[in-house]
Amino acid sequence: MSLELQKEDKLKMEKVGISTDTENPRGGSFILVEDEVVESNVNIEGVEMYPINKALEKYDWLQQYFWKLVDPNKDEFTKVTYEQKIPQGYFIRVGKGIKAKLPLQSCFYIKGIRDEQIVHNIIIAEEDSELHILNGCAAANYSNKGKHIGITEIFVKKNAFLSYTMVHDWAPTVDVRPRSAISVEEGGKFISNYITMNEVHSLHTAPTVFLNGKNSNAKLSSIIFAPEKSNLFVGGKIVLNAPGAQGHIISRVVTNGGQVTAPAELQAESDGVSGFMECSGIILKDNGRIYSQPSLNSSKNDVELSHEASIGKIGQEEISYLMSRGISEDDARSLIVHGFLDIKIKGLPKFLQEAIDLVIEQSLKGM
Repeated sequence: MSLELQKEDKLKMEKVGISTDTENPRGGSFILVEDEVVESNVNIEGVEMYPINKALEKYDWLQQYFWKLVDPNKDEFTKVTYEQKIPQGYFIRVGKGIKAKLPLQSCFYIKGIRDEQIVHNIIIAEEDSELHILNGCAAANYSNKGKHIGITEIFVKKNAFLSYTMVHDWAPTVDVRPRSAISVEEGGKFISNYITMNEVHSLHTAPTVFLNGKNSNAKLSSIIFAPEKSNLFVGGKIVLNAPGAQGHIISRVVTNGGQVTAPAELQAESDGVSGFMECSGIILKDNGRIYSQPSLNSSKNDVELSHEASIGKIGQEEISYLMSRGISEDDARSLIVHGFLDIKIKGLPKFLQEAIDLVIEQSLKGM
């Protein structure tokens, strides 16, 4: 390993749930610092995790998954990724019938040595499999201006289950442009959890899930805390293409002075589908802004799509109630915000839910 991780680098990784302790139970680990792989291993039988360039050398058939879900001409960020001579990122595959209980962890880390970090990831959950991935992305506090561009294409095969939890802790000088798409086949289930709690110069992410098989299911949850000077665009879309498909989108946004745009869309392209979205926001400071954009889209008559949306402030009654119990006003506000962002996600292993809870708790200290 030619890139040395300083103590504060490891602490920053730990803040996004990435363990640098070999005794901490993980099914596997992939860490990319700038464009150098500093760790890549897996210890679950039937699960593979390689740097994407090594996987392409190993498997000729992998090319058929490349750029299948994301259009390389979508925008300037997909174009620059497509033009990479040697792709960076990871390839993950869980074999047919394999139920992996220990999560895999992956981390993309920016130290500020290079201007851009560009990655392309492929994840395949084969038929009847189960896999949980914790993806923690961060930038060193001492890093200079940087940019992270990430293409992720995920394939959930028949009756497979995949949970994908992303925790981001970038720096105030970093611009982030993920571009993700997911395909879910018959009976498959995909859960996505996105958490960002700290200042970032700009972030633009809007994954699209295609529920292509009968009785497929997807749930997108985002937990967003926007400090001052942050500019966040965190969206999500589920396209329901087959009978029995179900989509669920939850967005919880708190702005403490930052600007947040949160579009969410359920698009029905088949009869016999259903979906629900909940988009809620709290504004703590007058200079903060939340632009919520819930959208229901259907040309079919046998569908059930609905949404709830709200933006407001913390009620004085709630604060007064907690203060009457001996809690200070600042602590009362923090408790209310913590409770608002506390989403319990059904189907996650206990470890991952605890990691999400810890990230939220640590980020809100001294709010």
